[in-house]
Amino acid sequence: MFMKITLLFLLSLTAVLPSFAQQGARPGSNTDKWNIITALGPFVSPEFEGAKHYRILPIPYFRASKGNYFVQTEGPGLTANIYNDRHLNFGPSIQYRGERDGDLTNLVIRNFETIDSSIEFGGYVSYQFPLSHPGEAISAKVKTMFDVGNAHNGKTVSASLSYSRLIQRVIRLSLSVSSTYADQKYNNTYFGVNSINAARSGFTMYSVKGGIKDIGGTINAAYAFNQKW
Repeated sequence: MFMKITLLFLLSLTAVLPSFAQQGARPGSNTDKWNIITALGPFVSPEFEGAKHYRILPIPYFRASKGNYFVQTEGPGLTANIYNDRHLNFGPSIQYRGERDGDLTNLVIRNFETIDSSIEFGGYVSYQFPLSHPGEAISAKVKTMFDVGNAHNGKTVSASLSYSRLIQRVIRLSLSVSSTYADQKYNNTYFGVNSINAARSGFTMYSVKGGIKDIGGTINAAYAFNQKW
């Protein structure tokens, strides 16, 4: 079964910092001028799609916003909001997907054909539903990405639902669940076994159809010491 269910509880900068900026939680921010947020934190990731072994990498975070417009990092990529609305956001996204080569812990997959790194391009739409408590909201997001780097030539569609709450304007807590659908081309590239890899590993050839490839959840927490930190 190619679907891998992963539940990670992380202090995730890439998820929680945008919520401060979007809901005006960061003291001292000016919606009439460009505001910049930068950060650096640890990122826990499987060595490759479906791997049991994980690695910890440094991941930078950057966000530039003016009013409701913004450009920000999302993992190894960038996304932007091009619509001036407090609740509805949509815009383009671009991201980098790393290669799967011989530098792996898994001795079998190490001998598989290399899957080149790739650039994916697409877009997203999200909507934030304010709740009765100030600084409290539920957000829904759908994001579709297409391979333009000729690595898997497929597409993915991810959907997420998040709940966030601001506590005394300095603490932001949020909880989110997400899932990603991948088409047949993507799943065959990362989860299938072609004739060459079957010969190298002794595995039976395996073809995968399109379907849900992952389910995840995050718990995020952030504290604002002052208007800059």
